[in-house]
Amino acid sequence: MIDRINAYFHFHNNHLRPSAYVKELQDRKLRKMIEHAYGTSGFYRDLMERAGVRPGEISTVSDLRRMPTVTKDDIQVNFNSIISRKYDPEKCIVRTTSGSSGKMLRVIWDDFNFLSRLLLYYRAFAMIGYTPFKKLVYFLPVVEDAGFTFGLFRQKGLTLDRPFEEVREFLLKYRPHILSIYPSYAADLAAFLSDDDVKKIGLQAISLNSEMILSNDRSLIEEKYRCPAYEEYSCVEAGVIAGMCRCKGMHVFSDNVVVEILDSAGNPAGPGERGEVVLTALNSFAMPLIRYRIGDISSLSGETCPCGSGMPLLGRIEGRKDDFFLLEGDRRVPAWMIYEAIERPLHGYGDESLVLSDFYLVQRGRDRADFYFVKGPNFSRDYVNDMMVRSRDLFGPGFTLKVTELDDIDRVKAVKRKYIHSEIN
Repeated sequence: MIDRINAYFHFHNNHLRPSAYVKELQDRKLRKMIEHAYGTSGFYRDLMERAGVRPGEISTVSDLRRMPTVTKDDIQVNFNSIISRKYDPEKCIVRTTSGSSGKMLRVIWDDFNFLSRLLLYYRAFAMIGYTPFKKLVYFLPVVEDAGFTFGLFRQKGLTLDRPFEEVREFLLKYRPHILSIYPSYAADLAAFLSDDDVKKIGLQAISLNSEMILSNDRSLIEEKYRCPAYEEYSCVEAGVIAGMCRCKGMHVFSDNVVVEILDSAGNPAGPGERGEVVLTALNSFAMPLIRYRIGDISSLSGETCPCGSGMPLLGRIEGRKDDFFLLEGDRRVPAWMIYEAIERPLHGYGDESLVLSDFYLVQRGRDRADFYFVKGPNFSRDYVNDMMVRSRDLFGPGFTLKVTELDDIDRVKAVKRKYIHSEIN
């Protein structure tokens, strides 16, 4: 419990600190992570030595550019050598990223990393009005233990496979103050709820996550739910990357990650210039992630926020905006429902199992699609059978889904960074 309380105060008010304090804290944590990775991770030691870089030569964020970047392919291939020798993976939390965030990866969380994730999520919600004794409902493919809450923070998790009628009744009974939800799911649920339902639920704020969010999408969600909608940017690999304040500034959580924006030549982009997001995780000690190319596009604004936070502002995040499928009779199947059909069977093999390494689903016509996949180390043919049954239930008996195993998805992928694509939308 003492460790948890110490961690709480380590993260609690950093977003309220001045920018000089935030920068000094970030550089100090970066130096600690670089020393740790060099001393305990075979992959990063070799990487730094090949680049001719010693740990002491990286003392600030600007020094990071001396190290090479790493990709998801690098992590898949070198997974065992990336893990720190100071940690036993058997005693850590093991998770896999979903296909919606790119190639599927196995990720290791040590105890402090897991704790920091929880506390940073609390911070993200607190920045939009979550306070003790308020109620939060979050939607995830699989609901996890929310962790310790000091007995103050009330929250409930709902899985995405629940019927909307059941979700409606729960929301009317529980009456949460805040929803944490996928944008596409929020839009579909809003279409199901009546205006009277929304009024009775009485939401005060919505936190949107996991998908690329267009400004008109957020406006429509705000109009339907009659409350402000904010964005939260996170990934399984690093936890919370950035969160919106009530002024709707997207603040980088600089005590959790270093965010670099690189142009097409791999050089630092200027303020306001779009480029690729590259992350260095500052609290991930069991599985260091340094200069990790996440695959999203954004910018660092260089401006200050009226809220007074010293944490820098991230621009609009351009991630993978996956398509809906359009079927016969103009029936539209949103991406979140398709992910449910693809990902739900994966959870039956355990969070530590990597059944697939990658996938790509492309609709060729209103009655047919191709599903390409790359086997993971824990692949089971039963997964394909289960996924086919769920897809048949979702798309209907007249829809044909052709399944093809490949060694490399990229050679068939027509649209980079998308994992669900329709050729007829």
